[in-house]
Amino acid sequence: MAEDREERMEALRARVKAKKEAALSGGVIEEELVVSTTNLDQSGQTSDSALLTNDWEELIDLDADRWRNLAAALIFIGSILGMLSGALILQGNPSELLNDIFAESETVDVTGSALEDVDGHGVEGVLVELFDEDRIKQDNTTTDEFGYFTIENVVQEVHIIIFSKEGYETFELTFLPDNVGLDPVTMKPGEGTYSDSDLQSTTGWTLESAVGLSTIIGAFTLATALLGVQSAIEIRRGKHYRRSQYLAGGALFSRGLIIVGPALILFGMIVNLFAKNDFEDQRDD
Repeated sequence: MAEDREERMEALRARVKAKKEAALSGGVIEEELVVSTTNLDQSGQTSDSALLTNDWEELIDLDADRWRNLAAALIFIGSILGMLSGALILQGNPSELLNDIFAESETVDVTGSALEDVDGHGVEGVLVELFDEDRIKQDNTTTDEFGYFTIENVVQEVHIIIFSKEGYETFELTFLPDNVGLDPVTMKPGEGTYSDSDLQSTTGWTLESAVGLSTIIGAFTLATALLGVQSAIEIRRGKHYRRSQYLAGGALFSRGLIIVGPALILFGMIVNLFAKNDFEDQRDD
């Protein structure tokens, strides 16, 4: 049956082509055959005109099937790309990535400088003492002729650093050591002690928040991609046009390869428009 159908369609295409060529060359075009009772042979089969009409209908049906198949293929491929993207997001470990980017060693070198309050020149011979949070002394040094100092291998925990020199006020700073170093310390002439804190708030966006958000995005990407797969199945069945388009619309959020997947899905939805009347629910309407 399939071979006969193909042969009839090939013959139909040849006839249409011949008529077009005859019209362009000014030739005579055969008159259309009219279906009548005289066109029925003794075996009860329809005439050539009836067969021609059936061929046209079959050709239209075949074209609609091809549009639906193309639309289903495009949406399916775009959805598969979305599923791959979602799987990569879930499979990757954002915490490891962020740790690699913002990794900090266990110890750092604390560097800084002590400057004169009046002229801003470095103050030499300032005693710099380092204490832990419980005020247990860890290390000490003095500033050089330019007012610079370095204390090596300081554990990255809260510390207190004290700057003192005769003729200047003593300055205490509570801080968390890092690779950036301390801001310059101003040595004010006089007596007494003043203090400050350089601790930063740890509230707000955290690594755990980033990992949680990444997991949500990966799961959402997979879910929307599955909508696209279901849309492709609906298109292949050819029963519910609106449902297939709605599902494909949801699959646009699957973000397969950022824009490649959504672009394929969108193009598939456009192609599916050409096969709209081939869906069962549209025929009933």
